Amino acid sequence: MELPFLPYLQRLHPKVIHFPIALFIGAMGVEVLSLIFKKDNLHRTAFHMYIMATVITPFVVLTGLQEAERLHLSHPLLTIHRNFALLTMWGSLVSLPVLWLAKKKGEKVLRIVFIVFLLLLATFVSIAGHNGGRMVYEYGVGAEQ
Repeated sequence: MELPFLPYLQRLHPKVIHFPIALFIGAMGVEVLSLIFKKDNLHRTAFHMYIMATVITPFVVLTGLQEAERLHLSHPLLTIHRNFALLTMWGSLVSLPVLWLAKKKGEKVLRIVFIVFLLLLATFVSIAGHNGGRMVYEYGVGAEQ
C-alpha cells in the first residue's frame, strides 16, 4: 500500500510500536492489580490505558504496512506479524462500541467484557510484537546497513 502523500510515516514504525504493546500489556497488569486490591481507580486507569492503546494502534499498524511496502518485504514471519497486528487493531476498534454497550448494562457486565477484550488484545499484541522482534533480531529486517 503506497502512501506517497504521507512520506513522514516512513521509518516511524520502530519508534511508535512500543506504545500499544506497553499500554495493552500494562493495562492488563493494572487491571489485575485492581482486582487484587479491589481499587476502582486502578480499574479506571487500566481502562484509560486501553483506550489510549486503541486510539494509537491504527496509526502504528499504518506505519508498519508502509514500512513493509517501502522495504519490499515478503516473508512468512511478516505475514504472522501483520495478521496479529491487524487482529489487535480491529479487535480493539470493535471493542469500543461493545464496551460502550456493556457499560449501559452495568458496571459488572462492563468489567467482564473489558477483561475478555483485554486478555485477547494483550495476547494478540504480544504475538505480533514477538514476531516483529524476531524479524529484526533473527533476520535484520529494517536494521540500518
